[in-house]
Amino acid sequence: MKLKYIYCIAAMSVLASCNDGFLDRSPQSINDMTFWTTPNDLKTYANSFYGILPGGVTNLGDQNSDNQVPNNINSYLWGQYVVPTEGGSWTKDNWANIRKINYFMTRYKTVQGTEDEINRWVAEVRFFRALEYFSKIKTFGDVPWLEKDLNVDSEELYGGKMKRNEVAKKIVEDLDFAIKWLPEPSNGEDYKNRLNKDIARHVKARICLHEGTYYKYHTELEYSGDAEEFLKLAAAASDDLIGTKRYEIYNTGKPNEDYYNLFIMDDKSSLKEAVLYIDYVEPLRMHNMGHGSVEANCGFSKDFADCFLYTDGKPKACTSKNTGDATIMQEMTDRDPRFAQMIYNDNFLSEDDKKKDDYDNAFVNSFCLTGYRSIKGYNPATATKGYNVETADGIAYRYAETLLINAEAKAELGTITQDDLDKTINQLRKRVGMPDLKMEVEFVDPNWPKYGYELSPLLHEIRRERRIELAGEGFRYDDLCRWKAGHLLDNVMTYVGKKVTKGELVSNDGYTIVYGNYTNKDLKFEEGKSRKWNDKMYLYPIPTGELQRNPNLLPQNPGW
Repeated sequence: MKLKYIYCIAAMSVLASCNDGFLDRSPQSINDMTFWTTPNDLKTYANSFYGILPGGVTNLGDQNSDNQVPNNINSYLWGQYVVPTEGGSWTKDNWANIRKINYFMTRYKTVQGTEDEINRWVAEVRFFRALEYFSKIKTFGDVPWLEKDLNVDSEELYGGKMKRNEVAKKIVEDLDFAIKWLPEPSNGEDYKNRLNKDIARHVKARICLHEGTYYKYHTELEYSGDAEEFLKLAAAASDDLIGTKRYEIYNTGKPNEDYYNLFIMDDKSSLKEAVLYIDYVEPLRMHNMGHGSVEANCGFSKDFADCFLYTDGKPKACTSKNTGDATIMQEMTDRDPRFAQMIYNDNFLSEDDKKKDDYDNAFVNSFCLTGYRSIKGYNPATATKGYNVETADGIAYRYAETLLINAEAKAELGTITQDDLDKTINQLRKRVGMPDLKMEVEFVDPNWPKYGYELSPLLHEIRRERRIELAGEGFRYDDLCRWKAGHLLDNVMTYVGKKVTKGELVSNDGYTIVYGNYTNKDLKFEEGKSRKWNDKMYLYPIPTGELQRNPNLLPQNPGW
């Protein structure tokens, strides 16, 4: 069953959201005496969670990072966030899916059927529980782990938090159950585009890499010793997925267009790079990816543009290529071809537009204040048709990420080999015709990020590759957090744009100033008005109202 139909079923599901207090009501309109009877009842219930999956059409997902610059400052990153009394990300609505999942978990055993028939749907629900809890530990760190549906009198409502690493182990248990009982990928009508073993392997690898690196670099954590265990799980899960040989990087031998075409491709049902693709079809389900990038008032940062390697495989500080950046075309010349396939440039302009005076300055406009507009998923043929009318399929989970996970996990463990690089990072580089990454990196880049700890040249370059390949897809902020690298956001170049020759918001160096809090137009921002990272921001605070109602949730997250 394709996701476009699953989503329709979910929308019409009999399961209503909780609408009273935190986790205190049963899902409405279910007759427990008659519903929990057949495996098909379990399938129907599982359908309601498919909306949790990523839509796969994000190209502006890094606005809370050093990759992209939104029109308005992010209040959290700019130190303007205060601890809420209520609300935030700790509300009944944020816990509603876990409530409904646990409602399922305490009732499904009354269903009559074989172990395979039943556990196939239990596996789906536990997969979704893993996604929900992963989101919570990224946001809050330690959180309550709940395994049954609660009511207003349940003692568990007033229980304490479980340590983050222990919750992560519970998540792994859920995903291991999913890997065991979900089916292999199939083109059958009842299974195509539903959850399967490979999707669970991919998500397990993602979560274990995230937690393993988080524990490794956040050495203040009492459980930082668990880092190696999770990194080994990430390497193994990604190895298993690679070993199926069912997936490959989309590469038709056209390095100057394959990366771009990957995202604008309308029908991705046969795309081998998609571990899970998402159907979009008129009129059931459409999106706004390309059109949204045109009018998003958001662009990539100068810092991001500068991170692209040149065609000799070397960075800006080490290459013998011309590194001029007076215009977009000059900046992308002899550069990793992903630059021109990710950032709007002269190739999208008419000949008449190119003849206009100062046309290059026009890349900086009210719709893109940095001048580096994203064209990931931007198809001029469909993006101009209007709002929310595009049907190019999305990619919820992409094999490129699997390869990046595998390389990073093994590099962190110190077990990576050239064969591993050739099977992972170098598959991405081959698509765009870039030189292979070698175990012995042939340069020392003086502009490698200053993480505050030593990092091998190889890991620096693996992190660079991840930043470029996945740009705009919503990974960057999580990466900065797990690497304990939030301070990189203090760099002014992470919120300025391309060079222009004239304009009101231009520095002495010619870079476009997105935010107006600067002194003498020389990129020296005013004290108290420029971005300054605080390590407390690695976790959000729990609303004070929740702490008052349940003192067992204390202590508040550090620094808040």
